Amino acid sequence: MPVSEIHHVAMTVSDLDRAADFYEKALGYRKTLRTDVGGPGIEESLGLPEGTTGKVQYLQGPSQIGQLELIEWNGPKERTATAGHRELGPFLLSFQVPRDEIDEVYERLSGLGAECIGPPREVLLEKYGYITAFAARDLDGNLLEFVSLPSREDIRAFRKEETTA
Repeated sequence: MPVSEIHHVAMTVSDLDRAADFYEKALGYRKTLRTDVGGPGIEESLGLPEGTTGKVQYLQGPSQIGQLELIEWNGPKERTATAGHRELGPFLLSFQVPRDEIDEVYERLSGLGAECIGPPREVLLEKYGYITAFAARDLDGNLLEFVSLPSREDIRAFRKEETTA
């Protein structure tokens, strides 16, 4: 039996309040549980060094699935990922946005100080169809993607047209 959808993604941030405010405004998610973490149970379950503590803020979108967990760990902050798209592990977080809202999301992120890589643009995905997307870096440099996807009907029509061409 397969596991369920992704329940949440946890991201280490340099400043919990700043990051939580950014994501609340950027995504329209609502802040839910805020708590402190630490102790032997969390250290053992996550393989953390002894004495690790942190502050956590969950943010929830339209459903309880796909929450964002922001964690500010104790100790000095550092960014070790330097290889960009070649770094092993998560490359980006992608959020689906209705096509008629993607320009507004782009402007909102720009206004919040996110580094937008470029404006929303239409991109052809082979065997799928056209998407509209843009990418931005949050205040800690994490790569975010915002994408508008075609409908199932649009995908079927594109594939049918592609096979007859």
